[in-house]
Amino acid sequence: GFETLPWACRFTDWGKTATILGTKGSILAAVTPPAKTPKAFAVLQGLLGVFPNCTYSPNNLGISLRNPGAQIHPGVMYGRWCPEKWDGNPVDEKPLFYQGVEEFSESVLMGLTKEVQAIARKMEEMVPGLDLRDGCPLHQWYLGSYAGQMT
Repeated sequence: GFETLPWACRFTDWGKTATILGTKGSILAAVTPPAKTPKAFAVLQGLLGVFPNCTYSPNNLGISLRNPGAQIHPGVMYGRWCPEKWDGNPVDEKPLFYQGVEEFSESVLMGLTKEVQAIARKMEEMVPGLDLRDGCPLHQWYLGSYAGQMT
């Protein structure tokens, strides 16, 4: 499994074309069963090309905890449509997803990433030898995934 998709993209013509907004420099991948890792990595890297570079992760649980979509999508949606921010009335314009993130939504996202980190540390404490260090905080994930592509 991958931690995320190799590219950030949006369709331009539904079902036909898309625009790639960003390419990750590297993505983590884990293979089950682990004995198949060398062959799986060779095939996947061959399909993807040079970038993103597939990097080994010891298990799918760590990269699942790292997956930003599980935190970003519900966090941004809650930040926009929760009772504290939305009065329940129709909005004048179709809202953009990422462009509408403000301080309240940021605090929701930071809370979610802290919860995921607490869960990972607790599981490591309870299961000797479990390595979930790949399940990093959101900020670290964005810096690592889009290094040199953000302003």
